[in-house]
Amino acid sequence: MLPLVRMAMRHGLAHDDLHEALQRSMAECAKDLHPGAGRSTAQLAILTGIPRSQADRIKETLVVGAAEELSNLTLIGRLIVGWQRDFVGPYGIPMELPLEPGEHSFPDLVRRFGGKNPALEVFEELKRVGLAELTSGGKARLTNRPFITGRLRPESVERMSWVIHDLAETLDFNLNPDRIGPARFERRMYTHEPLSGASLAAFRDLTKEEGQSFLAKLDNWLDEQLKEARKRRRRSGIDPNGIPVDPNAKHVGVGVYWFEKNTPDA
Repeated sequence: MLPLVRMAMRHGLAHDDLHEALQRSMAECAKDLHPGAGRSTAQLAILTGIPRSQADRIKETLVVGAAEELSNLTLIGRLIVGWQRDFVGPYGIPMELPLEPGEHSFPDLVRRFGGKNPALEVFEELKRVGLAELTSGGKARLTNRPFITGRLRPESVERMSWVIHDLAETLDFNLNPDRIGPARFERRMYTHEPLSGASLAAFRDLTKEEGQSFLAKLDNWLDEQLKEARKRRRRSGIDPNGIPVDPNAKHVGVGVYWFEKNTPDA
Protein backbone atom coordinates (compact mmCIF):
# COMPACT_ATOMS: atom_id res chain seq x y z
CA MET A 1 0.00 0.00 0.00
CA LEU A 2 2.85 2.45 0.72
CA PRO A 3 3.73 3.31 -2.93
CA LEU A 4 0.04 3.80 -3.75
CA VAL A 5 -0.54 6.05 -0.75
CA ARG A 6 2.65 8.01 -1.49
CA MET A 7 1.55 8.59 -5.09
CA ALA A 8 -1.92 9.64 -3.95
CA MET A 9 -0.66 12.11 -1.34
CA ARG A 10 1.89 13.56 -3.75
CA HIS A 11 -0.89 14.49 -6.14
CA GLY A 12 -3.45 15.84 -3.72
CA LEU A 13 -5.61 12.81 -2.93
CA ALA A 14 -6.67 12.62 0.70
CA HIS A 15 -7.90 9.88 3.06
CA ASP A 16 -11.52 10.34 2.02
CA ASP A 17 -10.60 9.80 -1.65
CA LEU A 18 -8.73 6.58 -0.89
CA HIS A 19 -11.44 5.39 1.49
CA GLU A 20 -14.04 5.92 -1.23
CA ALA A 21 -11.92 4.04 -3.77
CA LEU A 22 -11.39 1.13 -1.37
CA GLN A 23 -15.10 0.86 -0.63
CA ARG A 24 -15.86 0.93 -4.35
CA SER A 25 -13.27 -1.82 -5.02
CA MET A 26 -14.65 -4.00 -2.23
CA ALA A 27 -18.15 -3.59 -3.64
CA GLU A 28 -16.92 -4.54 -7.13
CA CYS A 29 -15.23 -7.68 -5.77
CA ALA A 30 -18.28 -8.62 -3.71
CA LYS A 31 -20.46 -8.32 -6.80
CA ASP A 32 -18.07 -10.54 -8.80
CA LEU A 33 -17.76 -13.21 -6.09
CA HIS A 34 -21.41 -13.08 -5.00
CA PRO A 35 -23.72 -11.67 -7.74
CA GLY A 36 -26.46 -11.02 -5.20
CA ALA A 37 -24.30 -8.29 -3.64
CA GLY A 38 -24.89 -6.16 -6.71
CA ARG A 39 -28.63 -6.24 -6.04
CA SER A 40 -28.93 -6.42 -2.26
CA THR A 41 -27.65 -3.65 -0.05
CA ALA A 42 -27.89 -5.90 3.00
CA GLN A 43 -25.79 -8.64 1.38
CA LEU A 44 -23.22 -6.11 0.19
CA ALA A 45 -22.92 -4.70 3.73
CA ILE A 46 -22.54 -8.17 5.26
CA LEU A 47 -19.92 -9.34 2.77
CA THR A 48 -17.76 -6.21 2.89
CA GLY A 49 -18.33 -4.76 6.35
CA ILE A 50 -19.30 -1.42 4.76
CA PRO A 51 -21.99 0.25 6.93
CA ARG A 52 -25.40 -0.28 5.39
CA SER A 53 -26.01 3.48 5.22
CA GLN A 54 -22.96 3.76 2.92
CA ALA A 55 -23.42 0.43 1.14
CA ASP A 56 -26.61 1.61 -0.56
CA ARG A 57 -24.81 4.63 -2.03
CA ILE A 58 -21.78 2.55 -3.07
CA LYS A 59 -24.06 -0.01 -4.74
CA GLU A 60 -25.57 2.72 -6.87
CA THR A 61 -22.12 3.80 -8.10
CA LEU A 62 -21.40 0.32 -9.51
CA VAL A 63 -23.41 1.19 -12.60
CA VAL A 64 -20.78 3.84 -13.50
CA GLY A 65 -17.86 2.18 -15.26
CA ALA A 66 -14.17 3.01 -14.93
CA ALA A 67 -14.11 4.42 -18.47
CA GLU A 68 -16.73 7.03 -17.57
CA GLU A 69 -14.86 7.92 -14.40
CA LEU A 70 -11.66 8.40 -16.41
CA SER A 71 -13.56 10.54 -18.89
CA ASN A 72 -14.75 12.72 -16.01
CA LEU A 73 -11.17 12.95 -14.75
CA THR A 74 -9.99 14.12 -18.17
CA LEU A 75 -12.82 16.68 -18.34
CA ILE A 76 -11.98 18.06 -14.90
CA GLY A 77 -8.30 18.30 -15.84
CA ARG A 78 -9.15 20.37 -18.93
CA LEU A 79 -11.39 22.67 -16.92
CA ILE A 80 -8.79 23.30 -14.22
CA VAL A 81 -6.04 24.00 -16.74
CA GLY A 82 -8.33 26.34 -18.70
CA TRP A 83 -9.45 28.16 -15.56
CA GLN A 84 -5.86 28.69 -14.37
CA ARG A 85 -4.71 29.83 -17.81
CA ASP A 86 -7.51 31.86 -19.42
CA PHE A 87 -9.73 32.95 -16.51
CA VAL A 88 -7.25 34.77 -14.28
CA GLY A 89 -6.89 38.25 -12.80
CA PRO A 90 -4.03 40.77 -13.12
CA TYR A 91 -1.69 38.75 -10.87
CA GLY A 92 -2.44 35.36 -12.37
CA ILE A 93 -4.93 34.41 -9.63
CA PRO A 94 -7.90 32.37 -10.93
CA MET A 95 -11.01 34.54 -11.06
CA GLU A 96 -14.23 33.89 -9.17
CA LEU A 97 -16.73 33.12 -11.93
CA PRO A 98 -20.46 33.95 -11.90
CA LEU A 99 -22.74 30.97 -12.48
CA GLU A 100 -24.99 32.95 -14.83
CA PRO A 101 -24.12 32.79 -18.57
CA GLY A 102 -21.93 35.55 -19.92
CA GLU A 103 -18.37 36.43 -20.79
CA HIS A 104 -15.81 35.13 -18.27
CA SER A 105 -18.50 33.17 -16.41
CA PHE A 106 -18.49 29.56 -15.29
CA PRO A 107 -20.81 28.53 -18.14
CA ASP A 108 -18.34 30.25 -20.49
CA LEU A 109 -15.51 28.16 -18.99
CA VAL A 110 -17.51 24.95 -19.44
CA ARG A 111 -18.48 25.90 -22.99
CA ARG A 112 -14.82 26.35 -23.93
CA PHE A 113 -13.31 23.37 -22.09
CA GLY A 114 -16.14 21.06 -21.02
CA GLY A 115 -17.97 20.27 -24.21
CA LYS A 116 -21.75 20.02 -24.01
CA ASN A 117 -21.95 19.20 -20.32
CA PRO A 118 -24.45 21.32 -18.31
CA ALA A 119 -22.53 23.98 -16.41
CA LEU A 120 -24.33 23.47 -13.09
CA GLU A 121 -23.71 19.70 -13.18
CA VAL A 122 -20.02 20.31 -13.86
CA PHE A 123 -19.83 22.76 -10.96
CA GLU A 124 -21.47 20.22 -8.64
CA GLU A 125 -18.87 17.64 -9.70
CA LEU A 126 -16.02 20.07 -9.04
CA LYS A 127 -17.49 20.74 -5.59
CA ARG A 128 -17.85 17.02 -4.93
CA VAL A 129 -14.13 16.37 -5.57
CA GLY A 130 -13.14 19.44 -3.56
CA LEU A 131 -11.83 21.55 -6.44
CA ALA A 132 -14.37 24.37 -6.38
CA GLU A 133 -16.61 26.09 -3.87
CA LEU A 134 -19.44 28.58 -3.85
CA THR A 135 -18.60 32.02 -2.45
CA SER A 136 -20.93 34.04 -0.25
CA GLY A 137 -21.58 36.16 -3.34
CA GLY A 138 -22.80 33.15 -5.31
CA LYS A 139 -19.73 32.76 -7.54
CA ALA A 140 -17.63 29.70 -8.38
CA ARG A 141 -14.20 29.81 -6.77
CA LEU A 142 -11.33 27.46 -7.61
CA THR A 143 -9.83 25.99 -4.44
CA ASN A 144 -6.11 25.62 -3.83
CA ARG A 145 -6.30 21.84 -3.63
CA PRO A 146 -3.86 20.11 -6.01
CA PHE A 147 -5.22 18.12 -8.93
CA ILE A 148 -3.70 15.52 -11.25
CA THR A 149 -2.54 17.66 -14.15
CA GLY A 150 0.71 18.36 -15.93
CA ARG A 151 3.07 15.41 -16.09
CA LEU A 152 0.65 13.04 -14.34
CA ARG A 153 -2.13 13.08 -16.94
CA PRO A 154 -5.28 10.94 -16.62
CA GLU A 155 -3.86 8.65 -19.33
CA SER A 156 -0.81 8.11 -17.14
CA VAL A 157 -3.01 7.27 -14.17
CA GLU A 158 -4.92 4.76 -16.30
CA ARG A 159 -1.71 3.13 -17.53
CA MET A 160 -0.31 2.88 -14.02
CA SER A 161 -3.53 1.34 -12.77
CA TRP A 162 -3.41 -1.36 -15.45
CA VAL A 163 0.23 -2.22 -14.70
CA ILE A 164 -0.55 -2.64 -10.99
CA HIS A 165 -3.82 -4.42 -11.79
CA ASP A 166 -2.23 -6.98 -14.13
CA LEU A 167 0.58 -7.87 -11.72
CA ALA A 168 -1.82 -8.13 -8.78
CA GLU A 169 -4.19 -10.31 -10.84
CA THR A 170 -1.37 -12.76 -11.55
CA LEU A 171 -0.34 -12.92 -7.89
CA ASP A 172 -3.96 -13.35 -6.80
CA PHE A 173 -4.49 -16.14 -9.35
CA ASN A 174 -1.37 -18.00 -8.24
CA LEU A 175 -2.31 -17.71 -4.55
CA ASN A 176 -5.90 -18.84 -5.11
CA PRO A 177 -6.18 -22.44 -3.80
CA ASP A 178 -9.30 -22.97 -5.96
CA ARG A 179 -7.71 -21.85 -9.22
CA ILE A 180 -8.26 -23.96 -12.34
CA GLY A 181 -5.07 -24.77 -14.22
CA PRO A 182 -1.39 -24.24 -13.51
CA ALA A 183 0.06 -21.10 -11.94
CA ARG A 184 0.84 -18.22 -14.27
CA PHE A 185 4.46 -17.42 -15.02
CA GLU A 186 5.82 -14.93 -12.47
CA ARG A 187 9.52 -14.58 -11.76
CA ARG A 188 11.87 -11.89 -10.58
CA MET A 189 15.54 -11.53 -9.81
CA TYR A 190 17.38 -9.07 -7.61
CA THR A 191 20.88 -8.35 -6.44
CA HIS A 192 21.91 -9.89 -3.11
CA GLU A 193 24.40 -7.08 -2.57
CA PRO A 194 23.65 -3.42 -3.34
CA LEU A 195 25.11 -1.91 -6.52
CA SER A 196 26.39 1.62 -7.00
CA GLY A 197 28.36 3.74 -9.41
CA ALA A 198 29.36 2.19 -12.73
CA SER A 199 27.95 -1.24 -11.83
CA LEU A 200 24.51 0.21 -11.09
CA ALA A 201 24.51 2.25 -14.31
CA ALA A 202 25.68 -0.72 -16.38
CA PHE A 203 23.04 -3.05 -14.94
CA ARG A 204 20.33 -0.44 -15.54
CA ASP A 205 21.40 -0.13 -19.19
CA LEU A 206 21.57 -3.92 -19.56
CA THR A 207 18.07 -4.27 -18.15
CA LYS A 208 16.66 -1.73 -20.59
CA GLU A 209 18.40 -3.31 -23.57
CA GLU A 210 17.64 -6.95 -22.77
CA GLY A 211 14.14 -6.22 -21.48
CA GLN A 212 13.21 -4.36 -24.65
CA SER A 213 14.80 -7.08 -26.79
CA PHE A 214 12.86 -9.78 -24.92
CA LEU A 215 9.52 -8.01 -25.35
CA ALA A 216 10.26 -7.32 -29.03
CA LYS A 217 10.99 -11.02 -29.55
CA LEU A 218 7.62 -11.97 -28.05
CA ASP A 219 5.86 -9.29 -30.09
CA ASN A 220 7.48 -10.49 -33.32
CA TRP A 221 6.49 -14.09 -32.59
CA LEU A 222 2.87 -13.09 -31.99
CA ASP A 223 2.86 -10.98 -35.15
CA GLU A 224 4.03 -13.97 -37.21
CA GLN A 225 1.34 -16.17 -35.70
CA LEU A 226 -1.35 -13.64 -36.59
CA LYS A 227 -0.04 -13.30 -40.14
CA GLU A 228 -0.14 -17.07 -40.63
CA ALA A 229 -3.67 -17.24 -39.26
CA ARG A 230 -4.82 -14.51 -41.65
CA LYS A 231 -3.19 -16.34 -44.58
CA ARG A 232 -4.96 -19.58 -43.70
CA ARG A 233 -8.29 -17.79 -43.55
CA ARG A 234 -7.73 -16.12 -46.91
CA ARG A 235 -6.74 -19.44 -48.54
CA SER A 236 -9.83 -21.12 -47.14
CA GLY A 237 -12.08 -18.31 -48.33
CA ILE A 238 -13.41 -17.63 -44.83
CA ASP A 239 -14.58 -14.12 -44.10
CA PRO A 240 -12.37 -12.94 -41.18
CA ASN A 241 -15.23 -10.81 -39.86
CA GLY A 242 -17.55 -13.80 -39.79
CA ILE A 243 -15.38 -15.97 -37.52
CA PRO A 244 -16.97 -16.37 -34.08
CA VAL A 245 -14.76 -15.53 -31.12
CA ASP A 246 -13.52 -18.61 -29.26
CA PRO A 247 -15.07 -18.43 -25.77
CA ASN A 248 -11.78 -19.78 -24.36
CA ALA A 249 -9.67 -17.07 -26.01
CA LYS A 250 -7.68 -14.79 -23.69
CA HIS A 251 -5.90 -11.47 -23.94
CA VAL A 252 -2.41 -12.28 -22.67
CA GLY A 253 0.77 -10.31 -22.06
CA VAL A 254 4.09 -10.13 -20.28
CA GLY A 255 5.40 -7.21 -18.24
CA VAL A 256 9.02 -6.32 -17.48
CA TYR A 257 9.80 -3.66 -14.88
CA TRP A 258 12.74 -2.41 -12.84
CA PHE A 259 12.56 -1.98 -9.08
CA GLU A 260 15.04 -0.73 -6.51
CA LYS A 261 15.22 -0.33 -2.74
CA ASN A 262 17.44 1.67 -0.44
CA THR A 263 19.91 -0.25 1.71
CA PRO A 264 18.73 -0.55 5.36
CA ASP A 265 21.33 1.91 6.65
CA ALA A 266 21.02 4.42 3.79
